[in-house]
This record gives sequence, C-alpha cells and structure tokens, in this order.
Amino acid sequence: MSNSSITVLLHCTTQPSSYKLNSFKRLLLSTNSTMRFNNSLFLLASFLGVATAFRRSCRPNASGKPAGTGFYTITTSDTWENIAADFCSSAGELKVMNHATSFETGAFLSVPCKTRKRDCSRIQGDSEGNGYYTVVAGDDLANIAGDFCTDANTLQQKNPTTSSNPQAGAILVVPCGWN
Repeated sequence: MSNSSITVLLHCTTQPSSYKLNSFKRLLLSTNSTMRFNNSLFLLASFLGVATAFRRSCRPNASGKPAGTGFYTITTSDTWENIAADFCSSAGELKVMNHATSFETGAFLSVPCKTRKRDCSRIQGDSEGNGYYTVVAGDDLANIAGDFCTDANTLQQKNPTTSSNPQAGAILVVPCGWN
C-alpha cells in the first residue's frame, strides 16, 4: 500500500492517529489474505468525504469446534451491533455464542469467522450504509456478495446496469455499514 493510501486512511477515520496506524498494522498482520483496494479510490475518497471502512478480523478457533468460529478482541469503540454487522451476524446471535458475557475492552468474543478478500470505501452520510467496491479480475456478484453480508440479487438491485460477471475496474455500490 502506498503512503498516500495510509494518509487517506488516517484522514478518513475518527480515532487518534497513533490508534489508527496501530489498528491498520494489526489489520495487515492479522489477515491471512490481502484485502483488495484501489489506491486511486482512496485518493478520490479523501476528496469526496468517503470513509474507508476496514473490516474487523478474527482469529480462527484452533480446535476447529464449532466449525467456522473464531475469536475477536473487543476495542473501545465496539458495540454488539457493529461487531455483529462485520461478521454477518446479529447482536443476539453473538450474545448467545458468548453466553452474554460482559462486554469489556480487551476481552475476547467468539464470532463467526470467515476469510474475506474484499473491503469497501463507505459513503459518509448514506442512510443505508452503502459504499463502493472496485471489481477485480475473476469477481462475480455471488462472490462479491458473500464478502458484504448480502446476496447477488441485492447487489444486482443496487447496481441495475451491472451483469452477474462485472468487468474488472467496474465500481459497484455495496453494503458497507460496519465501522
């Protein structure tokens, strides 16, 4: 990632700079796959007031039981609702998974854990929590939808002129309500 992208990241978020940079480093170190971003989109986002929404990541459960679960460490700005949105779940489901444990910064939560390859640039002020995603070679609406907690039909409704196999470089409107 270029320095200009990091500058935009720091400009678009609301946490203190040291927290943002450390969170960004943790994000890069904790993900097993690379999030797909378009650096030009970051620059455009900084001028248009679009916030970059970085996904929370989880550490897969080493025991493998239950399958598809992992752990997430609570931060000061977290709520049940925004963590649930990031892991395609609901606050109620997370509370059940965690036996409604106390919600304290630094505590571990059990969460649904799935590797995601895509992230979005959030449109600030959008009441539906939408953002933009730039399509890369090999993407199709079904695969893109899975990373944004939705389905291909919903993406098609948000992008009526897009085919089920959009061309690389196309910019799609996607759900981007986390963060």
